[in-house]
Amino acid sequence: MCSFVDEKEIKSLLNKGAISISDIQNLTRAGTSCGRCLPMIDEIIELHKKTKPKEQQEKLDFGSKR
Repeated sequence: MCSFVDEKEIKSLLNKGAISISDIQNLTRAGTSCGRCLPMIDEIIELHKKTKPKEQQEKLDFGSKR
């Protein structure tokens, strides 16, 4: 891929909290030269959003404080 950044590195950054092409560009410089890899980066991000586990919701406290 671009700037010696591969799909594995992008996925790692997404798992660490990156959420956009802009995040990936700022962290790696990928997609900042010619831009030809931007659709591929976007595809990786979208796939990650669809397949990442949902964060567990905190349990609500329905104690007797009513």
